Amino acid sequence: MIGQFRTIFTTILVFFLLAGCAPTIVDSNLQPQQAIYENQPPDVMSDIQKELVTVTVQYYGFDGVRHQGQVVIHKGLEQDIKKIFNVILEKRFPVESVIPIAHPTIQKKGPYGLSSDTNNTSAYVWRPIVKSHKLSLHALGLAIDINPRLNPYIKGNLVLPPNASYNPLKSGTLVSNSPVVQEFKRLGWEWGGDWKQGTMDYMHFQKIDKKTEAWIQTYRND
Repeated sequence: MIGQFRTIFTTILVFFLLAGCAPTIVDSNLQPQQAIYENQPPDVMSDIQKELVTVTVQYYGFDGVRHQGQVVIHKGLEQDIKKIFNVILEKRFPVESVIPIAHPTIQKKGPYGLSSDTNNTSAYVWRPIVKSHKLSLHALGLAIDINPRLNPYIKGNLVLPPNASYNPLKSGTLVSNSPVVQEFKRLGWEWGGDWKQGTMDYMHFQKIDKKTEAWIQTYRND
């Protein structure tokens, strides 16, 4: 009898999973004030933070279940992020997690949540470009990194996250013909996987348009 009950329960659970009716797992549900302003380095610029918004998104994790996360991004890119994550959800492109840097889970990884050893997808992070004092586009909310451990930054012998590798055949990896990459490009984003000057940044997407170009120079003067 118990065996029959377990079989029936398992069948029902599988049905709901396949039907997309399983409960959504909430990875992040911060208020905008928390996601944008809390747990930030002391030198963060408040006038940049005023340009940021928090976008709630859904995606399938590597567990096959629907998750809810949040992206902190420049307000001018809010609609792009919604469209891109619609594709991510529709195509069931697996994403490890989408959690803002201010979230307590991320804060545990390093000072102000900064850590190169992560597979978390995020956009806004107050930090400089790798091996530079110049502000990263992430610090301006104009870039996003997706599944870093599967889509690493590679420059010579430097690989970030540490010990990560790029395998185009692996689930969650970004390739040129991926619907996710194609949607970014359709919306005018630049992909780090297309860079040809000794640096490949497969996780990275950025967008600079005429509306933000002058604004960027205010904070990135050489």
